[in-house]
Amino acid sequence: MFDLSWRGSRRRTVETGPRTTPAPFLAIYVPEAWRMGDAGLQDALTRLLPAGRSHVVRSLGASDGSSVTTAVDAEFALSLFVDPMLLDPLAQGVLAAREAGRQATLIVAVQGRQLTALGRWLQQRAQNGRLAGLRLILAQNPEDALRQLPERLSHGVEDNVIRMPVTTEVERPVYRSFYVFSPELQALVGRIRAFANNGITRAYLLGGPGSGKTSLAYFYYQVRGKGRFVSVNLAAENTGDKMAVKSLLCGHVAGAFPGAGARLGAFTHARDGVCFLDESHGVSGAVMEVLMEALDNGQYLPFGASAKQPLDCALLFASNRSWSHLQASVNIDEFTRLGAAVLEVPELRRREEDMIAVIASTIARLGAGCTTWVPPEGLDEPAWRVIRECRWHGNVRALVRVLEAAFVETAGRGATALIPASAIETGIALWEPATHHSHRLYAAA
Repeated sequence: MFDLSWRGSRRRTVETGPRTTPAPFLAIYVPEAWRMGDAGLQDALTRLLPAGRSHVVRSLGASDGSSVTTAVDAEFALSLFVDPMLLDPLAQGVLAAREAGRQATLIVAVQGRQLTALGRWLQQRAQNGRLAGLRLILAQNPEDALRQLPERLSHGVEDNVIRMPVTTEVERPVYRSFYVFSPELQALVGRIRAFANNGITRAYLLGGPGSGKTSLAYFYYQVRGKGRFVSVNLAAENTGDKMAVKSLLCGHVAGAFPGAGARLGAFTHARDGVCFLDESHGVSGAVMEVLMEALDNGQYLPFGASAKQPLDCALLFASNRSWSHLQASVNIDEFTRLGAAVLEVPELRRREEDMIAVIASTIARLGAGCTTWVPPEGLDEPAWRVIRECRWHGNVRALVRVLEAAFVETAGRGATALIPASAIETGIALWEPATHHSHRLYAAA
């Protein structure tokens, strides 16, 4: 066990009486039962922290209670292998500091065996709308956590989750979480927020399959705060029949063709909200012919109607194809009519913290459904190494499928408390093959 009191050249802040020294740069919170004072760890902190920045070590235990807010005076708080279910007071303290206008971030470092507990805690915080100001580390031991610490010493501005209905256009009180921890995704979400707040009504979301394009489009809609969110999968809906495509997007009037009743198209149904045109590498032929007038003039004509309607909704296109593939697949004059700024969704393999959140929440969700199986508590270290080294062409969707397969294999056999590397490798062979003919088609943002 590590003793974390200071024995280096800097002195630890002693919290007795009124504070007379500046607030620490980093506050490290350790489990209540830990002994304090390992010189090796303190020397590591000396090397890792920015010059002139102080730290303090504190314990955090069950006696703190989830209904109490722990005051956070440091710019960064590191929870070092504390039980995630005890972190509410500290997380509330970080939110209070941020709401007061101070920069504050909680860095949660967990071991592989704590992933299920972390997942339950993240789900709980997300459901309560209190998931912000967090960074994540998955580490074997304190030295490993501190080695990763410098990469986490930056603040995110956006919330750590986008909450959206499982079905965006059907009334169902079931929501899912899209996690936003990595700096790359934080930056993209900030850019999408700026688009929505500054009147940018056309954008092209470019990212590989399963990277979260629908969730990000829905976030744009949440920030825009108008109308409805209407999603159209162009690859599924495009039959090459111009009348059918026109009816789908623009609607048609009663009597437009024999037996036809009136139909609101996607543009009308969205009102001044968002029409999300997914799988838009199919924007060609009949689809492009219908879109051209709307894209050029901001108006459209329902099939069979005599009067045009204004296009009030924002148009968000999305594709999992590479940009070069998109350009080569259509007439360039038609392609430029999209008039969209490109928003590139970073691949999951570049977003380690989002990967940790997905792993934790997925294992927790699967474990909650077990009745006769004993669910695993998390991953062992070799399994995490296999996940980190995987290419993840299928991004979040593929990772979830692999975790489901590995969970079933591990829990079904009941042999180990942690998912082993062999189970992850079996899942990867099923759902995320290293080579496949489709890989060359997809976007690599």
